[in-house]
This record gives sequence, C-alpha cells and structure tokens, in this order.
Amino acid sequence: WDFGDGLGGFSQNDVHTYSTGGYYAIVLTVTDTAGCQDTAMKILQIILEPALPTAFTPNFDGENDFFIIRGGPFDALDFKIFNNWGQLVYSTTDINHTGWDGQFNLQDAPIGVYTWAYTVVMPGGTTFIREGDVTLMR
Repeated sequence: WDFGDGLGGFSQNDVHTYSTGGYYAIVLTVTDTAGCQDTAMKILQIILEPALPTAFTPNFDGENDFFIIRGGPFDALDFKIFNNWGQLVYSTTDINHTGWDGQFNLQDAPIGVYTWAYTVVMPGGTTFIREGDVTLMR
C-alpha cells in the first residue's frame, strides 16, 4: 500500500489514518507467487472536521506558533478571535489561512485567554458553527 501521504503498509487489510484533509492517490501493488505484479490506484478525498487546540505559543520556535483551524478541506470559512475587551484581534475568510500569529496592531498580544468563533462550510455543504477560547502563552 502507498497511502499517498508518504506512508504505506504491507498487510492485506491495512488501516490508515490521515492527519490532513485533501486528495490522496492510494496505490495498491500486489505480487503473486510467480512474481507477477498488478497495481490499482484510486483518488480519495479525505475530509476532516474542523478542530482547534486549546493553547498555542507564538514564539517562532517552529512549533505551535500559529492558532489555526485544522481539518478540511473547507469550502468557506469565517474565523474571528477577540480579546478580553471584545476587540477583534484577528479575522479571516481565507480557506488557506496560516492562522493567528499572536499579533495585535503589529505587536505581540498579551499572554492570556482569547475567545474565538468560526463558521466553516465543508464539501457537500455541512456547516460547523463553533465558539470557544484559547490560551496564548509565550
């Protein structure tokens, strides 16, 4: 098996979990006892429901630097983040957004808890409307 994401397997009924939504070319290559091979391929669309972490650390160490909605792919997105005073500190409708980098007015936002809200439309029309909070740590 080649699952199209850099991973594969060798058992007859392999099970695979994808960490990112998108299109993947799944390839199965079979070899019989005489050494003859055959290959089958199928394009598979993986759709993952939106998910958000409960904290992030925008210190630019390469790990957990952006607060981003994981999952997808998304057909539409409206994502907003507010501070304790209800000020909008981040907003995007870009389905390919890189996430909030912990900045507000071109300066580091203070450590603390921020409120978020999103509306996400998935392929096929399923809509998720969620709100919650995230802790910004440095």
